[in-house]
Amino acid sequence: MSNAQLEAAFRSALVEMEQEKQSKAGELNASTRSKSQMIAFLENLNWSEKQLETFAEAVDEMINRRQEAAKKKEQVQTYKAKLINLARDLDMSYQELLVTMVDLDKRR
Repeated sequence: MSNAQLEAAFRSALVEMEQEKQSKAGELNASTRSKSQMIAFLENLNWSEKQLETFAEAVDEMINRRQEAAKKKEQVQTYKAKLINLARDLDMSYQELLVTMVDLDKRR
């Protein structure tokens, strides 16, 4: 890494650190990453236990949906990879394989 690149990286890090210092404690923004920062933000909201429980349930539900979506995406990618490999084994194009599969499904 050249001196100019090191200097630019150092300046960038200093700017980011200064921005984090300037952001108020308990303020939620793009640089809020740590657990303690998020706790400070939540404490400033002065929510009741019921509101915090509802928030926790909502976060859990959101995380579950994201995990399910990621799992489905992975399964689709795996299925596509299997179809591509099958097309190669049958010496067909991927598109020809898909057309054949649709035709066979229509015959049922």
